[in-house]
Amino acid sequence: MIKEIAGKNRIAILGGIGVLLVMIVLGASMSLTRAQQNTVVGYIDSERLVKEFVEPTVREPLTKETDRLQQELDAEIAKLPNGDENKKLEEAQALKNKYQAVLDQKKQELIAPLLAQTKASIEEVADARGITIVLDNTYGLVIYGGVDLTDVVLKDLMAGK
Repeated sequence: MIKEIAGKNRIAILGGIGVLLVMIVLGASMSLTRAQQNTVVGYIDSERLVKEFVEPTVREPLTKETDRLQQELDAEIAKLPNGDENKKLEEAQALKNKYQAVLDQKKQELIAPLLAQTKASIEEVADARGITIVLDNTYGLVIYGGVDLTDVVLKDLMAGK
């Protein structure tokens, strides 16, 4: 009697596993079919976005900061004591490195929000056009197909500038 119950349970368990596997396979194939039907690829040229939006936007404030820091650096170097020429060159190089780090930090402070703005614009444009994947085609990775979003993103960025 126990063998009969164990055998019936075994058949029920195997049947349940079989039904579960069929459901998983059907669900996966339906998801794959939906994914294939709904995937729309877009692309942007990030080099163009940098050249036409980021660089012009940061050019003036970065030039002003560079000029200000250069004046400070020149004043600091002028204060260095005359004497050992090698020591003076080392100190001048150390000052130059210090000011370069300050300039690099300022550059990052100016660029970071613009990159975030660019990313947000790409997402908004892609969503509005039903694009599900956006690639960067700066180096010609997209050979065929897809939707070029670069001009629309640039227009959006310039409008929000």
